[in-house]
Amino acid sequence: MVLANHQRVVVGVDGSPNSASAARWAANVAELLNAPLHIVSAVQEPTFYMAESAMVIPAEVWEEQRHSADKLVADLSTAIREAHPSLSVTTGVDTASAAVMLVEHSRSSRVVVVGNSGTGLLISTLLGSTAKRTVDKVDCPVVVWRAGDAAVDAPIVVGVDGSATSAAAVEYAFELASSLGIPLIAAHTWNAFSLGGGVALPGLVDLTTLENEESALLSESLAGWSEKFPDVAVEHVLRQGSAAQTLVDLSKRAQLVVVGSRGRGSAAQALLGSTSSNLAHHAHCPVMICRNR
Repeated sequence: MVLANHQRVVVGVDGSPNSASAARWAANVAELLNAPLHIVSAVQEPTFYMAESAMVIPAEVWEEQRHSADKLVADLSTAIREAHPSLSVTTGVDTASAAVMLVEHSRSSRVVVVGNSGTGLLISTLLGSTAKRTVDKVDCPVVVWRAGDAAVDAPIVVGVDGSATSAAAVEYAFELASSLGIPLIAAHTWNAFSLGGGVALPGLVDLTTLENEESALLSESLAGWSEKFPDVAVEHVLRQGSAAQTLVDLSKRAQLVVVGSRGRGSAAQALLGSTSSNLAHHAHCPVMICRNR
């Protein structure tokens, strides 16, 4: 199993209230998965480059940043251990960029979690200019945490588009739903205009045939997983329209949305394409981004 290959849950924190909430969410998930939790923060290198000149951070400033980061992870660790006494919790502070930190920790983790807004250090790695490069390099799913009020037995939503990264998202979603003992909603959207080569006039496109083909794609993408995870109840959702809007709508009754990092231009594009970060900014629950391993 993919998730079982790497054990710990890693959460990146940056001192913002949002990242603290992400850490508490990650602790709950780690406890449910019977996995250790690692809380990590990053401080910028003492020397970094802007344009063609080197900017040197004064030693006392860097030391203060490092001290603040050490205190941050220690305080969060103490609070989480009090709330989850049986959970194994470790901490660390990396002298690296947020991108390097996330990639490094993904190599030995089940999942890496970050808050969706904060001081900008962590979330900009996912939703800024380095988004695609970072997500393409990580070796495990990355969760962009968003506040939600779904019940503990609320389902997981997975976006399905038939791509390789979508297949990885489906696998992660089934494994996680089985581990947490919750149902799964598998959602696939289609657009008659794009599928019809830019023409969707009545009589020129057989909408019934197209819908049947898209329904078959959804079923084929899930084939075998229900047999492998018979304990997971699965609801199929097939809609014509926007993948981003469909996933945002479904997130209102979910505790997690899972999507691939790239795809055929539907589910993946909802997060990392032309409507960049739409889902991560507007979903009503955390969003997990998966890549094809």
